[in-house]
Amino acid sequence: MPLVLIVDDEEPVRNFMAQVLAEGGYETLTASDGHQALGMVGQRRPDLVISDVMMPVLNGVELCRRLKAGPPTSSIPVILMSSAGRRAAEGAAADDFLPKPFDLAAMEGLVNRWLPRNGGTEGART
Repeated sequence: MPLVLIVDDEEPVRNFMAQVLAEGGYETLTASDGHQALGMVGQRRPDLVISDVMMPVLNGVELCRRLKAGPPTSSIPVILMSSAGRRAAEGAAADDFLPKPFDLAAMEGLVNRWLPRNGGTEGART
């Protein structure tokens, strides 16, 4: 079962996304900021990271930069999300962007794009 790490400083957002993805057949982990997310990635490598841009401690842009900096995490797809628009995620080398507030179909579409139903991240990138 593909593992998705959801990173957002708002607990209701994390919980809602985790519930929707679990119902869609994905395993989820949640983190409240980029620093906590990096620790989790070090313990258990996710197949996909969905992160808010604006968070305290370590924001989503910096989290993405650190994940993309080199092996073993550079190949993990990262979807950044923000209510401030795509410009807020510029320079992060994210694989995709999800505007907030998001609709479920858009979120599910992006997750399915990066994580094919057969599991893993192979073959989903275009």
